[in-house]
Amino acid sequence: MLLQYLYAVVEGLPPGWRPPPPVVGERVERHSLTGLVILGSAASTVPPATPTTLALHHDVVASALDADGLVPFRYGTVVRAADVDGWLTRERPALDGALASVRGCVEMSIKLLRLDAAPPAAPPVDAARDAADERHLRELADQIVERAALAQWRYRPAGTAGNVVASVSFLLPRAELADFLARIAPVASRAVGVAVVPTGPWPAYSFVPAFDRPLLAPAAAPIDRAADRRAG
Repeated sequence: MLLQYLYAVVEGLPPGWRPPPPVVGERVERHSLTGLVILGSAASTVPPATPTTLALHHDVVASALDADGLVPFRYGTVVRAADVDGWLTRERPALDGALASVRGCVEMSIKLLRLDAAPPAAPPVDAARDAADERHLRELADQIVERAALAQWRYRPAGTAGNVVASVSFLLPRAELADFLARIAPVASRAVGVAVVPTGPWPAYSFVPAFDRPLLAPAAAPIDRAADRRAG
């Protein structure tokens, strides 16, 4: 069965754009859709989500980050080749709405990293300490949100595995990136026990809907910018 693997819907793709290597198939192709461009690849199967395939997917999406508008699809968004036109027609209102909400914008993720030693593999349960730690993280996240002065943001606790304990993602106009970093810098400099680490800019994964798909690849977790390999 011939499939079409979808990476993103793009508005105003720069003329000099060149596609990186695809997740599947021989190349990334551009398909026109009444003023928009769909980035996709022909495929017969879709590989499971692995660090390598997730990175390839992200690299294709991020290659269009300088476009006027960019709606990224999650890993494994595939449709039957014969159904592509009908699926895109049905989803066009939602795609237009998503493009309008992120046009000219990028996503920045602020990681909160634990500075003390990592906890043991099976620490004793201490509900009071855990609640205090979470309150501290939320207070720090609230300070970042207040300084950022942006309407669109998402807070995500990351659990206790590793040193990334939480992240805050923001949707901001591309032109405001330098000002955004300057606004949150005082919070980062005063944080105690936690490093405040900006990462990005990214495509706006956290601020677009997950579109219904007629056919799915093997189950894959959504790409989490707070744990992305490129953040160092």
